[in-house]
Amino acid sequence: MGTPRRLRPCLCLFAVLALVPPLRAQAPAKAEVLPPVGVEVVRIDAVVTDKGGHPKAGLARDDFAVLEDGVPQKLVQFEAYARPAAAAPSSAAGSPSMPAADEQAASPRPPRFVVLAVDDVHVQFANMARVQKALTRFIDEDIGPGDRVALVTTSGAQGASQDFTSDRGLLQQAISRLSAKDRRAEWVNVPRITEYQAELIERGDPDALWLAVMDILCDHPADPAELEARLKARAVLSEAVDNSRLTLETLERLTRGLASLPGRKVIFLLSDGFLTGLSAPGGAGFDIRRVIDASTRAGVVIYSLETPGLNTAPGRSASENPFPDPQTLEVKFTIERQSEEAALQAMHALAADTGGFLFDNSNDLHAGLKRTLEDTDSYYVLAYEPTNTKRDGAYRHIEVRLPNQRNLKVRARTGYFAPGERRASPPSIVAETGTRGVPAATAAALAPLPVQLSADFVSVDRGVSEVVVSGHVDTTTLAFVRDGDRYKAALEMAAVVRDEAGTVVATEPERLSMDLTEAERERLSREGLSYQKTVTLKRGTYDVLLTAGAAGALGEASQRVEVPDLAPGRLTLSSLFLLKAGAGTEAAGPGGDLVLSQAVRRFRRDESLFVQLYAYNAKRDSSGATSLVSQAEVLRGGAVLAKAAPEPVVTGEGDGTPVPHVSRIGLGSFEPGEYELQVTVTDRNANEAATRQVEFTVD
Repeated sequence: MGTPRRLRPCLCLFAVLALVPPLRAQAPAKAEVLPPVGVEVVRIDAVVTDKGGHPKAGLARDDFAVLEDGVPQKLVQFEAYARPAAAAPSSAAGSPSMPAADEQAASPRPPRFVVLAVDDVHVQFANMARVQKALTRFIDEDIGPGDRVALVTTSGAQGASQDFTSDRGLLQQAISRLSAKDRRAEWVNVPRITEYQAELIERGDPDALWLAVMDILCDHPADPAELEARLKARAVLSEAVDNSRLTLETLERLTRGLASLPGRKVIFLLSDGFLTGLSAPGGAGFDIRRVIDASTRAGVVIYSLETPGLNTAPGRSASENPFPDPQTLEVKFTIERQSEEAALQAMHALAADTGGFLFDNSNDLHAGLKRTLEDTDSYYVLAYEPTNTKRDGAYRHIEVRLPNQRNLKVRARTGYFAPGERRASPPSIVAETGTRGVPAATAAALAPLPVQLSADFVSVDRGVSEVVVSGHVDTTTLAFVRDGDRYKAALEMAAVVRDEAGTVVATEPERLSMDLTEAERERLSREGLSYQKTVTLKRGTYDVLLTAGAAGALGEASQRVEVPDLAPGRLTLSSLFLLKAGAGTEAAGPGGDLVLSQAVRRFRRDESLFVQLYAYNAKRDSSGATSLVSQAEVLRGGAVLAKAAPEPVVTGEGDGTPVPHVSRIGLGSFEPGEYELQVTVTDRNANEAATRQVEFTVD
């Protein structure tokens, strides 16, 4: 395991690369800047379709009406997005020329983030192969330029997840590792009842209870048959509720975790179906309005896809032996049919109440994935400031209408929870002390602690591969204890690295004890805390989890990273590391100090972005010389906005220590927004190339 180190570029090889946007190329359309999704401004993504279900574009602000709890709301922001035209082909690799005027790219749309959420808790083994086949085809055929896709499982299986990427290979690897994690017990004894029947019995349904009792009596005489049926129903329902909570809580955390991402954010939930268990004893059921609230606050749309398809057998816990009388048999078939419908009710509600839809009753799961992706191409963003400003924690119902449009339908999120009184306090929560150093009160709820993470491969010493774990914690929700004129808090952070089998191969804990002045606390609230560790790893794929916890606050972020094989014979690149000039350093000064800006890749337009990479295994000619050329491109929405002239890359002598290549990118010509930096290194001696990408934001 390596020790923490700070990446420092070799400034003697400093190369100035001022990227200039293409001459006469179409500038990105200036969209209205939407306020951050929060409680004071409610943002809604609305999809409008015609009678045939096709997206309808071209509507204006005045076509929409938004009501909250029946009260009309005034729109403060409106934006319409539609499928962009196909991007023109960029100039050939290695060419220093910019796109010509007739090769202008279409106005870019906001980035699209797609999360494939596989409910491996409820997808049965027989259906998982269908899921893998459909997802594989979806990744191969339907994901387009500018799309970022992640794969997660509701069980939290470490080996079968992939952070946002456009790399189809990484996504296919994660899909191949999917497996059913069926947590349900094999109920072999009578009564053989479905989860829905168990819920009906808990509700007091006489037919469901009678069916279970008859199942017992047909198998063996029993005096306490009704008690036996009730006990079995409670056990089955308890298990079902536990599994459903796991799925729904994972979905809620996932949805809230997408809040900081820009652009279009959608979750495709693939599941056999499940119950919410709201009738379970002790209030153990899950209120799906929590997920809908998370969706509204994070700006996320959920689409649900039923995985069993049309050819599904009855529930596995249904009786296979016919009852002696037709009446009992009819009740059995009715409850089994209702069970199948009930399993989809939660999936339907999650989709309908967040602006998506349920795709069911089809054996073509890939067609469902394709249809849902196409549904995200055309949409409208509406934002309003609620007229009801009460912080009472009540659920607010949202309705979007098209009063002046006929034969059109609109789908949008349907509500959110208003903030409670505890959320009315300032971002930095400070507890006054009655006794010195002891808080007078503690927060009743666990506050979110936003964490950002970047895990990146590099090898700076020959034969040693490392992953640099860079993190950032937003400390605005961190609770401090006021002790006189000092503010105290403790924060624990830890990076955990797991291999593909889920085995922990490295841990990097760190505890920070803070004793700050008021000015220092305010600065910390503005800038947050940074975390950096370097871990030595062998070739392979790893999951990195960074957690941060303090009194009353908790946050985490995860990412998958691949450590490639550095054996000679194939050109390989490190990850791209983004840096900026340190405090007090001239932006253009090659002799100044640079600091890593990897976890939070945000840059002002008046700053310069520096990018550092290492190239490995460059081929040498007969004289022992290498011939590497680097070329950088800036993209937005999959369209190339700027391309730099190629520049030479210097390598180390023989098989010695690799030499970093550093370039500087001027940002003054770029509008604020999200961009992707792509660097391609070409080995002219070997006639091969390697490419790395990284996203960044211009403020």
